[in-house]
Amino acid sequence: MKNTFLPILIIVFASCKSVAISQNIEGQFFKVGKDYQYSLVLNKDSSFSLTQKYFEVNSSCKGKWQYLSADTILLKCNEEDLSAKLQSGYMSEREKKVFVVSKKKLKLGGIVLKKESE
Repeated sequence: MKNTFLPILIIVFASCKSVAISQNIEGQFFKVGKDYQYSLVLNKDSSFSLTQKYFEVNSSCKGKWQYLSADTILLKCNEEDLSAKLQSGYMSEREKKVFVVSKKKLKLGGIVLKKESE
């Protein structure tokens, strides 16, 4: 009995931490480099705005976000009209997975975004 209680207790505490991190994730996250800039705003109403800038190309999308699990968020971009789809910088990937590293860090692809100080 004693041997099974400890692993169960560890699992319960670990899952509580994951849920706590995911509940207060709203805010602005960013990463700025020499030739690029990422900005992700997650709003409490489950809407978001994502902007990626490279050299002279600006890509952006707005839509809704939702949790897939305690540490994974799915961004679903709204559909755009034909003229927006034909423009340079159109973000053709309309769904993106974001991984929650901590309350202040998200990972989008290979980029770690940090939360703006409140």
